[in-house]
Amino acid sequence: MKLLKIVANNFKLCEKNFTISFLPKGNKTTADKEFELQKIDDDLYTFNTLGIIGKNASGKTTVVELLSIIYDIFSYFRINSSKDIFKFIEKTLSLDITFYHEGTIYRYLTDLEKDSNSIDNTSIFFKNEKLYKREYKKAHIRELFNYDKFEEVIPNVKLPEDTSMLYLILKNISLRGVYCSSDDYIYKNYAEAFNIYKLLDNNLKIITSLLKMFDEHLDNIKMINEDKFKIIYTDSRSKEVSNSELYKILSSGTTKGFGLFTFVVYSLRTGADLIIDEIENHFHKTIVENLINLYKDKTVNKKNATLIFTTHYCEILDLFNRTDNIYISKYDKAIILENMYANYKFRTELSKSNKFYNNEFNTNVSYDALMNFKKELM
Repeated sequence: MKLLKIVANNFKLCEKNFTISFLPKGNKTTADKEFELQKIDDDLYTFNTLGIIGKNASGKTTVVELLSIIYDIFSYFRINSSKDIFKFIEKTLSLDITFYHEGTIYRYLTDLEKDSNSIDNTSIFFKNEKLYKREYKKAHIRELFNYDKFEEVIPNVKLPEDTSMLYLILKNISLRGVYCSSDDYIYKNYAEAFNIYKLLDNNLKIITSLLKMFDEHLDNIKMINEDKFKIIYTDSRSKEVSNSELYKILSSGTTKGFGLFTFVVYSLRTGADLIIDEIENHFHKTIVENLINLYKDKTVNKKNATLIFTTHYCEILDLFNRTDNIYISKYDKAIILENMYANYKFRTELSKSNKFYNNEFNTNVSYDALMNFKKELM
């Protein structure tokens, strides 16, 4: 399953018909097909990496929160890990999602509403669901979103209100997208990380190489049980500690690295898309650049996983050969997404970061606000 296009209405502060496309808009060179794009079907490509950039309070986190809801639906067929987001949504959230699955293009429409009888507003119901399909053929590429030629899929069973009819198509619960917020708390459960590695063919050797990326003094960490771990240092010393003690002993960077790269390994091994909010908050420049390049390398990214991330760090975007996989988030009266290729025409070989520094996308910090802050410090 691969997402092709999302259109959302009534999601937080997003504009009407808020749209994210995962399809290339520009020409597809041989080099792009090798490093920037992944082939889904005959002449059908999506991105290996997709970046969302913008200044503070421009709506970047809102964008990836929307994606977390959508991947919840496609993974669990209900609102699961993203249910807390609905605490701040009062209107009905309407979704129009086009996706590819096993040789067929589907269009899925649904309205998401809180259960009015739920005390804590954690139950979300699927209303007005519709599903349409069309067999994909190369000749359809120019009219991919011509829904007049789609046929409706009529469900043959009645599902609970909190369960999406996508279950009838995708059938099995599977983590098809992983959302990593900018908060630290998601990395504190080391047992969860070890269990993921055990799930991946019980391959624990990769943990050793992973740890050495972030702390050269660590040789290995082994899980004895859910709350007991053994730290092995490169000088042969070892120590048994609890989960909380391990969190205190390891540096913040090591904890973040170990936690996030666990999801990177899962993503690359299974083909699940990985969504990271504020990627520069997790690592320094070199590791971020290497992480992005992992998703471009087809010898590593064999299952067509996509890395989606937000960032303030515009130099990262100079790693991209294309511009149609870069979105610029802005907020005035509503949050909007502008596509660098569609909205700003310039040669792809030019430095994208210099364009940001020159404020050609109107993403710089307000000069007046900066001066007012300086005056407060005087």
